[in-house]
Amino acid sequence: MSEKLSRQQIYDRIRATSKDSYVLEEMQRLGFWESSDTPSLSEVLIKREVAANQELNNLLAQDRKYQNQEAMLKEMRKARMKLAKEKREQTKQKNKQKKDDKAEAWKDTQQQQIVYLGEGVSGGLNEIESAIESLQRFNLPVFENLSDFASALGTDLSALRYLLYQRKVSRINHYHAFQIPKKSGGKRTITAPKQKLKRLQLWVLENVLNRIQINHHVHGFIKERSIVSNARPHLQKDIVINVDLKDFFPSISYKRVKGFFHKLGYSEQLSTIFALICTYAETEKVEMDGVNYYVQKGNRFLPQGSPASPAISNLIAYKLDKKIQGLAAKFNFTYTRYADDLTFSTSKENEKNIASLLFFLKKIIEVEGFAIHPAKTHIMRKGNLQKVTGIVVNQKLNVQRVQLRKFRALLHQIEKEGWKDQKWGNAKYLINAIEGYINFVKMVNESKAMVFKAQLTSILAKHGHPPVEQAVVEEESKIIAEEKATEVKIETPLKTDTEAKQYDWWNVL
Repeated sequence: MSEKLSRQQIYDRIRATSKDSYVLEEMQRLGFWESSDTPSLSEVLIKREVAANQELNNLLAQDRKYQNQEAMLKEMRKARMKLAKEKREQTKQKNKQKKDDKAEAWKDTQQQQIVYLGEGVSGGLNEIESAIESLQRFNLPVFENLSDFASALGTDLSALRYLLYQRKVSRINHYHAFQIPKKSGGKRTITAPKQKLKRLQLWVLENVLNRIQINHHVHGFIKERSIVSNARPHLQKDIVINVDLKDFFPSISYKRVKGFFHKLGYSEQLSTIFALICTYAETEKVEMDGVNYYVQKGNRFLPQGSPASPAISNLIAYKLDKKIQGLAAKFNFTYTRYADDLTFSTSKENEKNIASLLFFLKKIIEVEGFAIHPAKTHIMRKGNLQKVTGIVVNQKLNVQRVQLRKFRALLHQIEKEGWKDQKWGNAKYLINAIEGYINFVKMVNESKAMVFKAQLTSILAKHGHPPVEQAVVEEESKIIAEEKATEVKIETPLKTDTEAKQYDWWNVL
C-alpha cells in the first residue's frame, strides 16, 4: 500500500504540474482511469497542459532570474557610484588639506626664510650652509638662520624682501641719484641710499667689512689713513706717476661682491643678501598715467654714495694691489693707492723702467677686471709741480700755492662785501665748501688752516651764514621728507669686547 501523501506534499505536486494532472494521476493510480497505449483526448490535453505549465514556469523562473540580475547590476552600479562619490569627496578634502598645509608651510617659510628675490639673483637662496670656521678666523658674525641675521640688523624678513627685491620695473627706488661736478670737468653721478637701506649698509660696514685687514699700500677710506699718508711715501722723489682707474666702482659688479662675501665664508644665501644690500642697478625714471616708474637700465654694481662701497672696493682690489706691489718692487717703484688713484714714484736713474711698468700695469689691471683711464696718466718730474691726491710732494707736503691764493682772495672778498655772488668752484653750499677746504688744508698744514678758520669765524660774526638758493632748499626739503617717511631704526647689536683679529685674508682662504 503506497504511503499516504500529506496535505503539503499534495499542494507541492499540484504546483509542480496542475490540478487536473494530479487528479488524473491519482485516478489512474487508484484504478478509476484505465491507462492504454492510446490515451483519451482529455488525458492528452492534461499532459500537454502540464508540459506547457512546466515550460511556462521555467520561462518565468528565467525571467525572474534575469530581472534579479538587472536589479543586482543596478544596485552594484549604485553602490559603485556612491563609493566613487565618497572617494572623490575624500580626495577633494585630502587635496584641500594638502593645499592648506602647503599654504601654512609657505607662510612659515616666509617668516623664517627668503626663497625668492627676483630674476637673476635667487639661484643660491636655498644654499644656507656657511663655512663657520672661516668666519670665526676673521671674527665675523655667524648666524644660525636668516631670522637671526635679520634680528641682528634690527629688522625682519619682510623688510629685507621689500628693500632687496630685484625688479626690472618698479614704483620703488631705494636711492637718491644726483650729480656733482668733477675737478677735471664733467659730472659725477652719486647714488646715495635712502635711510632704511643706508642703515643696513652701515651695519655691514661696521660688523663685517671693518673687521678685515686692508693692504698697507691702500690709504683711501681707512681709519688713521688719509690723502696725507697716501702722499707721504712719494715725497721728494725724482719721478711721480699718477694712474687713474676708469669707472672704479661701476667695474665692481654684483657677482664680484657676492663672490667676495662667499669667499669670506658666508653661505650662498647670505652672500646674495649682502650683495643686494651693497649694490645698485642704474634706473631711468618714467612717468605713465601720473605714476612714476623706475626702469632698470643694466646690471647691479657698487654705487658711489653707499657707506659700504669704499671698503668693499678696497677688499675686492686686494689681489690687484698685491700684484701691482710686486710689479712695482720688481722695477724699483714705490706704490700706493687711494680709491681709484694709483701712484708710483722712483729715482731719476730708474726712468728707463717707466715704459715696462706701465705696460705690465695695464695687463694686471685688465686681468683683475678694471681699466686705466686713458686721459689720466701723468708723469711728473722733479722741477715741475708734483701732486699726489691733491697734495704737493716736491719738497714737503703742502697745498698748491695757486689754490691757496685763490682761497685767501675769496675769504677777503667775502669779509669785505658779504656772501652775495661769491663762489668756490661749483659748490651748492658755499659755507660747506669753505669749511671742507679748510679741513683739507689742516691735514697738510695746520698753522695755515688755523688762520683760515679764524678768518671764517670773523666772517660769520660779521655777515652771518650765507643764504641758500631756493632750489637747493626745496631739493633738500624733498629729500628730508622722503627720508622721514621711510625711516626705520636698525640697531647694530653685534659687539665684541676684544679687538677683531687681523688676517691676510686672501692668503688664509
